[in-house]
Amino acid sequence: MKLSANTWCYRDFDRETAFKSIARLGFDGVEIIAHPPCWHADTTDTAERRQASIKLIKELGMEIVAISPHTEYLQFDEYRRRQEIEHTMAMIDLAKLYGTDILRIFAGGRFPEDKSREECIETVIKALKPCVDYAEHRGIILAVESHGQFGTDIDALAAVINGIDSPCLGITLDTSNFAVNGVDPLRAIDVFNKRIYHTHLKDSILGPNRKGTAVGEGSLDFPAIIKKLMATGYKGKYCVEYEGTEAPDIGLEKSFNYLKKLFDNLA
Repeated sequence: MKLSANTWCYRDFDRETAFKSIARLGFDGVEIIAHPPCWHADTTDTAERRQASIKLIKELGMEIVAISPHTEYLQFDEYRRRQEIEHTMAMIDLAKLYGTDILRIFAGGRFPEDKSREECIETVIKALKPCVDYAEHRGIILAVESHGQFGTDIDALAAVINGIDSPCLGITLDTSNFAVNGVDPLRAIDVFNKRIYHTHLKDSILGPNRKGTAVGEGSLDFPAIIKKLMATGYKGKYCVEYEGTEAPDIGLEKSFNYLKKLFDNLA
């Protein structure tokens, strides 16, 4: 089974270091973070800079599995909403330039206290719908990460996915983000099923002393998660995101070794 990793845990390093480190650990693919503080991909890059990244990744024997910007569609201000739409469209174009068809996005952060859930869902749909239309035109899939209060509210996120109802809109299953926000990742798989287009396999120790860990060292039941995901017919990438306290190389290597063994046992 091929495994990918995203560059988030190398946010304190330049892109070349991130790519080379992920390849050295044995990963077959890389998801490139395109937001602060690291900007491992950027719409302001020159063509030469972007092509150098693509060339390096190819030379390292990896594929680019996703481009991952920061987006925030829970916007009630029309100007800010328009900014988010334009930013997303620019990132869709960037994904095409990098040769990937997955754009990992965020839906929204905290629910404003002065707005109802229904108003929040409606405003996210209003901002996201033109982005989805453009993604369809460009042949890109928008995979909303389970991230933030809105993005891990399983009912709100499902209402957005179902409300827009496009094959180009689904989710990125971030296992730990769901779990630390009180949502069982197994329930999320049941709810989103074939609308799961990308993954962040991430682990954490849950409870009052919560902390990120390498995959397999936390509280999440990855054998059950992977089995259920496979049962849906999932065809996307298995991508590790590491947010633990150990050095990136250590956490990613542990995650890689654990998952390789798990997939071998499930084969």
